Amino acid sequence: MPMSTSNATPPKPRFAIASLSLGSFLYHTLPDKIVTAAKLGYDGIEIFMPDFEDFVRQVSMGLHTSLFPLGLPSPLSTPDLELLCATAIGDFATSHGLSIPVLQPFRDFEAIGHSPSLLSAALARAERWLRLMPAMRTDLLLVCSNNLLPLDPSDTPWERYRDDQVVAMRALGELAARYGVRIGYEPLAWGTVVNRWEQVWEVVQRVDMPNVGVILDSFNSLGQQYADPSSPSSVRPPHELAQLAPSLSLLTTSIPPHKIFLLQLADAARPSSPFLTSKNAPARMKWSRTSRLFPCEKERGAFLPVEQYTAAVMQTGFGGWWSLEVFNSSLESDGEGCMEEHGGRGIRGLEGLWESVRSGAWREEGREGKEGRAALRAQAQL
Repeated sequence: MPMSTSNATPPKPRFAIASLSLGSFLYHTLPDKIVTAAKLGYDGIEIFMPDFEDFVRQVSMGLHTSLFPLGLPSPLSTPDLELLCATAIGDFATSHGLSIPVLQPFRDFEAIGHSPSLLSAALARAERWLRLMPAMRTDLLLVCSNNLLPLDPSDTPWERYRDDQVVAMRALGELAARYGVRIGYEPLAWGTVVNRWEQVWEVVQRVDMPNVGVILDSFNSLGQQYADPSSPSSVRPPHELAQLAPSLSLLTTSIPPHKIFLLQLADAARPSSPFLTSKNAPARMKWSRTSRLFPCEKERGAFLPVEQYTAAVMQTGFGGWWSLEVFNSSLESDGEGCMEEHGGRGIRGLEGLWESVRSGAWREEGREGKEGRAALRAQAQL
């Protein structure tokens, strides 16, 4: 695999975990997740907007009064309550030694650049998030690609879709700049149009603003360019790791490190049977929502080449956050140990991944033997 073999060891990255990856907000509160992440040794916690919104709901019901020592004024509008809650969460995270690297996920911000009315409505939605971010002490908003069709898919070639998206992202970047925050654009593996990092980078390059950059995600990149959960083998033909070499080589030389705003990390379990696409639910989305794993969890069935992907990102010179974003059916548990169990698995996975990348052990992981390749091919023919 044509990647740099420099002996220089980069400094250890800061580790974060998404609040959603510590358990469902239906059973576990955002303050409890912050406490758990701090206790387990994380440096930061991503804030998942549904977690925050449920915290606001709980505060409106009279809970979490200790986080508001001066009390809450009355009457209080919803926007003002959200702003006070954002301040409380930012202060609470800081008091536990945690940063908040990102607020996420801002969705449905595609196929709007051609329409002033649609763009205006989307920017109004975004401004609600942006105004919370300084109070929350975070400066990055994650914007993910769409899994919806363009408005006119029969008459929307990539170049037109891309150029419309440049218009929209530039407008969002200008709005974000008023709040002193950044926009990170992430491709989802099941995005209808935008589903590869190369496409996101095309958009970001053309936007050409210092506060608009790329968010890379190991699951979303590898889940699109390496894996296929709808196939019997779970891997795209020709069922070899070498198929990733061109993309990873291009990644190491294409995106300047200062334009990679965040690296999100997750592996995934190989499906026991293929996932099927249904209406509004692509196979990759179903797989993502139920089967992600933390890095290095091979004993649980993890099979994506996360080590190789992470090494390629680090060879760009990237020195930012490594942040876990894991969805899994197990996170729906209401058990008291859910947060510590998942958080503990996550921190161990990050430490193991860092050791693999730091030591170069990932090169050994990438050498698939003939027996492994033959097994994949045989499974694909079933």
